[in-house]
Amino acid sequence: MSKRKKNGITALADEIIEQCDARHPADQLLRQALKNEKEMLPRHKAAVVERVYTYFRWKGCLDAERTLNRQVRMARELDADFLSYAGKIKSEVLRKVVPEWTAETMKVTREWLCQIQRPVTLWLRAPKASGKRVELAMKKELQPAGEGCWRNTFRYFGKEDLFQMSHFQHGHFEIQDLASQFVGNFCQPEPGENWWDMCAGEGGKTVHLADLLQQKCCVWATDRAAWRLQRLKRRAARAKIFNYQSAPWDGKSKPPFRKPFDGILLDAPCSGLGTWQRNPNARWTTTFEDVKELTELQFKLLESAVARLKPGGKLVYSVCTLTKQETTRVMRRFEKAFPEMEPWTWDGTKPAVPEVCELDFGKPVHGYTVPVQTDPTQPEGPRHRVADVTRLQQLGLLPAISLEEGIKSIL
Repeated sequence: MSKRKKNGITALADEIIEQCDARHPADQLLRQALKNEKEMLPRHKAAVVERVYTYFRWKGCLDAERTLNRQVRMARELDADFLSYAGKIKSEVLRKVVPEWTAETMKVTREWLCQIQRPVTLWLRAPKASGKRVELAMKKELQPAGEGCWRNTFRYFGKEDLFQMSHFQHGHFEIQDLASQFVGNFCQPEPGENWWDMCAGEGGKTVHLADLLQQKCCVWATDRAAWRLQRLKRRAARAKIFNYQSAPWDGKSKPPFRKPFDGILLDAPCSGLGTWQRNPNARWTTTFEDVKELTELQFKLLESAVARLKPGGKLVYSVCTLTKQETTRVMRRFEKAFPEMEPWTWDGTKPAVPEVCELDFGKPVHGYTVPVQTDPTQPEGPRHRVADVTRLQQLGLLPAISLEEGIKSIL
């Protein structure tokens, strides 16, 4: 690489680092900046991304009094040592890769800290009709995740830009991490059911649910951001998914429909600790106050969901975080507020962990169901089912590792 090109990469990356804050996340800034660099080669774009994310992965360990260039150099040295052998990094140093308040919300282990410092792995999900075609076309670059509901899930090892591949542009596969796919598989929607994806975002799980429904019923998708729903529409069109309806909803007003649903997925807004491997800059823009505010929003959304369930319907609650406040404590509060709900016990049909991961999922699934009235003289009340899936995005972004290096616990 010429000195001029190297300087251009450094300047662009450093500009993004300096602009990054809570309102301007690194991934958004990178997407915008690299889109404008029409002449930049893919490997040079990758170098920009690597410089930005390496800095944020190790930011807590750096001397803020040094120049940004020196800080990035220190971060890259730490990263090289860690990737060569994680044991080189002492625990007291490793604890600095996340903010101190994290320890107030979860058990911070060395295993987890090592996990979020590892490189991200890409996962693909192909519709049933396209799975074999994608596997044959990209055989040397893919590793199948497993059998059953993971039959058409693959880990990608290639270097090519997936967004530019014709198979992607023709809707033959989706780029979707394992943990996100786990949520869709956990819902187990049946053809003929109507589902509501309450906080649909850009539609990754909406498209997955619609695909699992075999386009034989409808998924309603809502989100407070209209621009996300526009991206959902483009994503669904590319994937040739048509059994959905979308509408903006702020989570406070009445939903834009009256009908009850067979199933509701609440992939709630959260502090996102589970995305800190993929979005390391979020470690330094999320606060403990955010956690407190989000727990209130999550509970209110759960209240809205219960009101829209059909008798016998399913409610799945998922968050991409590890905080006790947003997982177990929210569900305990939910149980207390809705005593008609009781644990939803799986019958052994829940999606198993993909073989390729070799990870211990711990206890990512907590289920609840409305009890059947046992008094035969009383009419049977409505029956609903609700499940809490604590979704860790990083589970889908890790390379295969040994169980000893894997996640020891999730909640």
